[in-house]
Amino acid sequence: MATFLESPRFPDTIAFGATVGPTYLTVVNTIYSGRDGRIPAWTQSRIRFEVGRRAMNAADTATLDAFFRAVKGRAYGFRIKDWTDYTATTGNGVLTPAATPGRYQLGKFYTTGALNETRSIQKPVAGSPVVYLNASPLAGAAYAVDSTTGLVTLTQSSFASAGVNGVTVGASTVVTLASGIPGLGVGGTLAFNSGFGGADQALLAGQAFQITALTGTQYTLAVNTTGKAITAGSAIGTRYPQGADVLAWAGQFDVPVRFDVDEMKKQVMDRSGGDLIVDWGSIPLIEIRV
Repeated sequence: MATFLESPRFPDTIAFGATVGPTYLTVVNTIYSGRDGRIPAWTQSRIRFEVGRRAMNAADTATLDAFFRAVKGRAYGFRIKDWTDYTATTGNGVLTPAATPGRYQLGKFYTTGALNETRSIQKPVAGSPVVYLNASPLAGAAYAVDSTTGLVTLTQSSFASAGVNGVTVGASTVVTLASGIPGLGVGGTLAFNSGFGGADQALLAGQAFQITALTGTQYTLAVNTTGKAITAGSAIGTRYPQGADVLAWAGQFDVPVRFDVDEMKKQVMDRSGGDLIVDWGSIPLIEIRV
Protein backbone atom coordinates (compact mmCIF):
# COMPACT_ATOMS: atom_id res chain seq x y z
CA MET A 1 0.00 0.00 0.00
CA ALA A 2 1.24 3.47 -0.85
CA THR A 3 2.44 5.67 2.01
CA PHE A 4 -0.02 8.18 3.46
CA LEU A 5 1.27 11.18 5.40
CA GLU A 6 -1.18 11.98 8.21
CA SER A 7 0.87 14.98 9.31
CA PRO A 8 1.70 17.65 8.40
CA ARG A 9 -1.30 18.70 6.36
CA PHE A 10 -0.70 20.48 3.06
CA PRO A 11 -0.02 24.14 3.96
CA ASP A 12 -3.32 25.92 4.61
CA THR A 13 -2.06 29.24 3.26
CA ILE A 14 -1.39 27.67 -0.14
CA ALA A 15 -4.55 25.55 -0.13
CA PHE A 16 -6.59 28.71 0.53
CA GLY A 17 -6.02 30.00 -2.99
CA ALA A 18 -6.70 26.70 -4.76
CA THR A 19 -9.20 26.08 -7.51
CA VAL A 20 -11.21 23.11 -6.24
CA GLY A 21 -14.26 21.01 -7.03
CA PRO A 22 -15.71 17.47 -7.22
CA THR A 23 -15.36 15.35 -10.35
CA TYR A 24 -17.20 12.23 -11.52
CA LEU A 25 -16.64 9.56 -14.15
CA THR A 26 -19.62 9.03 -16.42
CA VAL A 27 -19.77 6.54 -19.30
CA VAL A 28 -21.70 8.18 -22.15
CA ASN A 29 -22.99 6.16 -25.11
CA THR A 30 -24.36 8.25 -27.96
CA ILE A 31 -26.55 6.63 -30.64
CA TYR A 32 -27.25 7.76 -34.22
CA SER A 33 -30.35 9.73 -33.25
CA GLY A 34 -28.19 11.96 -31.06
CA ARG A 35 -29.65 10.63 -27.85
CA ASP A 36 -27.25 9.31 -25.29
CA GLY A 37 -27.24 6.94 -22.35
CA ARG A 38 -25.27 7.83 -19.27
CA ILE A 39 -23.93 5.44 -16.65
CA PRO A 40 -22.27 6.88 -13.53
CA ALA A 41 -19.14 4.82 -12.90
CA TRP A 42 -18.46 6.33 -9.46
CA THR A 43 -20.89 6.54 -6.56
CA GLN A 44 -18.57 9.06 -4.87
CA SER A 45 -16.86 12.02 -6.45
CA ARG A 46 -13.12 12.66 -6.48
CA ILE A 47 -12.14 16.20 -5.62
CA ARG A 48 -9.53 17.94 -7.77
CA PHE A 49 -7.40 20.84 -6.61
CA GLU A 50 -5.22 23.23 -8.59
CA VAL A 51 -2.78 25.01 -6.30
CA GLY A 52 -0.47 26.40 -8.98
CA ARG A 53 -0.99 28.90 -11.82
CA ARG A 54 -0.28 31.85 -9.57
CA ALA A 55 2.54 33.88 -8.09
CA MET A 56 3.89 33.14 -4.62
CA ASN A 57 6.42 34.83 -2.39
CA ALA A 58 9.70 33.23 -1.44
CA ALA A 59 8.40 31.79 1.85
CA ASP A 60 5.44 30.01 0.25
CA THR A 61 7.66 28.87 -2.59
CA ALA A 62 10.11 27.26 -0.18
CA THR A 63 7.25 25.64 1.78
CA LEU A 64 5.65 24.17 -1.35
CA ASP A 65 9.00 23.02 -2.71
CA ALA A 66 9.84 21.23 0.56
CA PHE A 67 6.41 19.58 0.76
CA PHE A 68 6.60 18.32 -2.84
CA ARG A 69 10.03 16.83 -2.20
CA ALA A 70 8.90 15.21 1.08
CA VAL A 71 5.97 13.37 -0.56
CA LYS A 72 8.05 12.63 -3.67
CA GLY A 73 5.59 13.90 -6.24
CA ARG A 74 2.75 11.43 -6.78
CA ALA A 75 4.22 8.81 -4.43
CA TYR A 76 2.66 9.74 -1.04
CA GLY A 77 -0.84 10.72 -0.07
CA PHE A 78 -1.54 13.52 2.40
CA ARG A 79 -4.27 15.72 3.85
CA ILE A 80 -5.47 19.02 2.46
CA LYS A 81 -8.11 21.45 3.67
CA ASP A 82 -10.80 22.26 1.12
CA TRP A 83 -11.61 25.79 2.20
CA THR A 84 -14.91 25.64 0.29
CA ASP A 85 -16.17 22.54 2.15
CA TYR A 86 -14.45 21.39 5.35
CA THR A 87 -17.18 21.23 8.00
CA ALA A 88 -20.16 19.08 8.87
CA THR A 89 -23.09 20.12 11.06
CA THR A 90 -25.71 18.09 12.87
CA GLY A 91 -27.95 18.84 9.90
CA ASN A 92 -25.70 17.08 7.37
CA GLY A 93 -23.17 15.11 9.41
CA VAL A 94 -24.34 11.48 9.34
CA LEU A 95 -23.05 8.21 10.77
CA THR A 96 -23.48 5.08 8.66
CA PRO A 97 -23.53 1.75 10.55
CA ALA A 98 -20.51 -0.47 9.88
CA ALA A 99 -20.50 -4.28 10.02
CA THR A 100 -19.57 -4.30 13.71
CA PRO A 101 -22.28 -3.23 16.19
CA GLY A 102 -21.55 0.12 17.78
CA ARG A 103 -19.25 1.19 14.96
CA TYR A 104 -20.09 3.85 12.37
CA GLN A 105 -18.49 5.63 9.43
CA LEU A 106 -18.52 9.43 9.41
CA GLY A 107 -20.26 10.90 6.40
CA LYS A 108 -21.69 14.13 5.02
CA PHE A 109 -25.12 14.28 3.42
CA TYR A 110 -25.70 16.40 0.33
CA THR A 111 -29.22 16.78 -1.00
CA THR A 112 -31.04 18.58 -3.80
CA GLY A 113 -34.75 17.92 -4.07
CA ALA A 114 -35.28 14.15 -4.21
CA LEU A 115 -31.62 13.47 -5.09
CA ASN A 116 -28.88 13.00 -2.53
CA GLU A 117 -25.42 11.62 -1.90
CA THR A 118 -23.72 10.55 1.31
CA ARG A 119 -20.02 11.32 1.16
CA SER A 120 -17.70 9.14 3.21
CA ILE A 121 -15.51 11.24 5.53
CA GLN A 122 -12.32 9.30 6.27
CA LYS A 123 -10.00 12.06 7.41
CA PRO A 124 -11.67 14.05 10.21
CA VAL A 125 -9.54 16.63 11.95
CA ALA A 126 -8.31 15.04 15.18
CA GLY A 127 -10.24 16.24 18.22
CA SER A 128 -12.85 18.05 16.12
CA PRO A 129 -15.83 15.66 15.66
CA VAL A 130 -18.59 15.72 18.27
CA VAL A 131 -21.19 12.93 18.11
CA TYR A 132 -24.84 13.65 18.86
CA LEU A 133 -27.63 11.23 19.80
CA ASN A 134 -31.15 12.57 19.27
CA ALA A 135 -29.79 16.14 19.06
CA SER A 136 -27.85 15.89 22.35
CA PRO A 137 -24.04 15.65 22.39
CA LEU A 138 -22.68 12.40 23.78
CA ALA A 139 -20.10 12.54 26.55
CA GLY A 140 -16.57 12.26 25.23
CA ALA A 141 -16.11 8.93 27.01
CA ALA A 142 -19.09 7.47 25.13
CA TYR A 143 -17.27 7.21 21.82
CA ALA A 144 -13.90 7.27 20.10
CA VAL A 145 -13.16 8.69 16.66
CA ASP A 146 -10.32 7.29 14.55
CA SER A 147 -9.00 10.36 12.76
CA THR A 148 -7.17 8.19 10.21
CA THR A 149 -10.28 6.30 9.01
CA GLY A 150 -13.31 8.30 10.13
CA LEU A 151 -14.64 5.31 12.06
CA VAL A 152 -16.58 6.05 15.25
CA THR A 153 -16.73 3.37 17.94
CA LEU A 154 -19.33 3.71 20.68
CA THR A 155 -18.17 2.72 24.15
CA GLN A 156 -20.18 -0.30 25.27
CA SER A 157 -20.12 0.66 28.94
CA SER A 158 -21.78 3.99 28.11
CA PHE A 159 -24.94 2.30 26.83
CA ALA A 160 -27.51 0.12 28.60
CA SER A 161 -26.00 -3.37 28.86
CA ALA A 162 -26.36 -6.66 30.75
CA GLY A 163 -24.29 -9.82 30.98
CA VAL A 164 -25.44 -12.97 29.19
CA ASN A 165 -26.43 -15.74 31.62
CA GLY A 166 -27.48 -18.36 29.12
CA VAL A 167 -28.01 -19.24 25.45
CA THR A 168 -30.70 -21.61 24.18
CA VAL A 169 -30.00 -22.60 20.59
CA GLY A 170 -32.75 -23.31 18.08
CA ALA A 171 -34.57 -22.00 15.02
CA SER A 172 -34.95 -18.82 17.06
CA THR A 173 -32.19 -18.24 19.60
CA VAL A 174 -33.10 -17.33 23.18
CA VAL A 175 -30.56 -15.36 25.15
CA THR A 176 -31.08 -14.88 28.87
CA LEU A 177 -29.56 -11.71 30.30
CA ALA A 178 -28.65 -10.99 33.90
CA SER A 179 -31.18 -8.16 33.86
CA GLY A 180 -33.58 -6.53 31.45
CA ILE A 181 -32.30 -3.67 29.32
CA PRO A 182 -34.49 -0.57 29.64
CA GLY A 183 -36.05 0.68 26.42
CA LEU A 184 -35.26 -2.48 24.48
CA GLY A 185 -38.26 -4.52 23.41
CA VAL A 186 -39.73 -6.54 20.56
CA GLY A 187 -38.63 -5.13 17.21
CA GLY A 188 -35.51 -3.63 18.72
CA THR A 189 -31.93 -4.75 18.13
CA LEU A 190 -29.73 -6.46 20.73
CA ALA A 191 -25.98 -6.35 20.10
CA PHE A 192 -23.26 -8.51 21.60
CA ASN A 193 -19.54 -8.31 22.19
CA SER A 194 -17.22 -11.22 21.41
CA GLY A 195 -17.39 -12.92 24.82
CA PHE A 196 -19.38 -16.05 23.89
CA GLY A 197 -17.91 -19.54 24.24
CA GLY A 198 -18.39 -22.75 22.27
CA ALA A 199 -17.33 -23.98 18.86
CA ASP A 200 -20.01 -21.93 17.08
CA GLN A 201 -19.77 -18.75 19.14
CA ALA A 202 -18.98 -16.71 16.01
CA LEU A 203 -22.66 -16.91 15.03
CA LEU A 204 -23.47 -14.47 17.86
CA ALA A 205 -20.19 -12.83 18.80
CA GLY A 206 -19.85 -9.26 17.57
CA GLN A 207 -23.28 -9.37 15.94
CA ALA A 208 -26.64 -7.66 16.41
CA PHE A 209 -30.08 -9.26 16.02
CA GLN A 210 -33.70 -8.21 15.97
CA ILE A 211 -35.76 -9.19 19.01
CA THR A 212 -38.85 -11.19 18.04
CA ALA A 213 -40.16 -12.00 21.53
CA LEU A 214 -39.40 -10.97 25.10
CA THR A 215 -40.27 -12.70 28.37
CA GLY A 216 -38.69 -11.20 31.46
CA THR A 217 -34.96 -11.28 30.77
CA GLN A 218 -35.24 -13.84 27.97
CA TYR A 219 -34.74 -12.25 24.56
CA THR A 220 -35.75 -14.31 21.53
CA LEU A 221 -33.62 -13.36 18.52
CA ALA A 222 -34.09 -13.79 14.79
CA VAL A 223 -31.11 -16.08 14.25
CA ASN A 224 -31.11 -19.84 13.62
CA THR A 225 -28.59 -21.70 15.79
CA THR A 226 -30.17 -25.17 15.65
CA GLY A 227 -27.66 -27.84 16.65
CA LYS A 228 -24.89 -25.33 17.32
CA ALA A 229 -22.57 -25.21 20.34
CA ILE A 230 -22.71 -21.75 21.94
CA THR A 231 -22.28 -20.88 25.61
CA ALA A 232 -22.75 -17.61 27.47
CA GLY A 233 -19.08 -17.21 28.34
CA SER A 234 -18.46 -13.59 29.31
CA ALA A 235 -20.71 -12.12 26.62
CA ILE A 236 -22.53 -8.84 27.16
CA GLY A 237 -25.70 -7.67 25.45
CA THR A 238 -26.03 -3.95 24.68
CA ARG A 239 -28.69 -1.52 23.53
CA TYR A 240 -26.86 0.65 21.03
CA PRO A 241 -28.86 3.37 19.22
CA GLN A 242 -31.97 1.88 17.64
CA GLY A 243 -33.67 2.52 14.32
CA ALA A 244 -35.72 5.41 15.68
CA ASP A 245 -32.65 7.08 17.21
CA VAL A 246 -30.80 9.74 15.23
CA LEU A 247 -27.01 9.79 15.29
CA ALA A 248 -25.25 12.83 13.88
CA TRP A 249 -21.93 14.61 14.16
CA ALA A 250 -20.40 18.02 13.72
CA GLY A 251 -16.80 18.99 13.13
CA GLN A 252 -14.07 19.55 10.58
CA PHE A 253 -12.48 17.20 8.06
CA ASP A 254 -9.71 17.08 5.48
CA VAL A 255 -9.51 15.52 2.02
CA PRO A 256 -6.97 12.73 1.34
CA VAL A 257 -5.07 13.63 -1.84
CA ARG A 258 -1.84 13.21 -3.75
CA PHE A 259 -0.06 15.37 -6.27
CA ASP A 260 -1.10 14.44 -9.80
CA VAL A 261 2.31 15.35 -11.25
CA ASP A 262 5.87 14.24 -10.64
CA GLU A 263 7.32 17.48 -11.97
CA MET A 264 6.93 21.10 -10.94
CA LYS A 265 7.84 24.17 -12.92
CA LYS A 266 8.49 27.56 -11.37
CA GLN A 267 9.94 30.82 -12.61
CA VAL A 268 11.13 33.99 -10.89
CA MET A 269 8.96 36.81 -12.22
CA ASP A 270 9.93 39.77 -10.09
CA ARG A 271 11.64 40.99 -6.97
CA SER A 272 9.28 43.03 -4.80
CA GLY A 273 10.76 44.85 -1.83
CA GLY A 274 13.65 42.41 -1.74
CA ASP A 275 11.31 39.38 -1.86
CA LEU A 276 11.17 37.07 -4.85
CA ILE A 277 7.86 36.68 -6.69
CA VAL A 278 7.73 33.19 -8.20
CA ASP A 279 5.26 32.06 -10.84
CA TRP A 280 4.20 28.42 -10.58
CA GLY A 281 2.86 26.32 -13.43
CA SER A 282 -0.01 23.86 -13.05
CA ILE A 283 0.12 21.85 -9.79
CA PRO A 284 -2.89 19.51 -9.76
CA LEU A 285 -3.89 17.38 -6.78
CA ILE A 286 -6.44 14.57 -6.86
CA GLU A 287 -8.44 12.94 -4.06
CA ILE A 288 -7.45 9.35 -3.34
CA ARG A 289 -9.45 6.42 -1.99
CA VAL A 290 -8.09 5.29 1.38
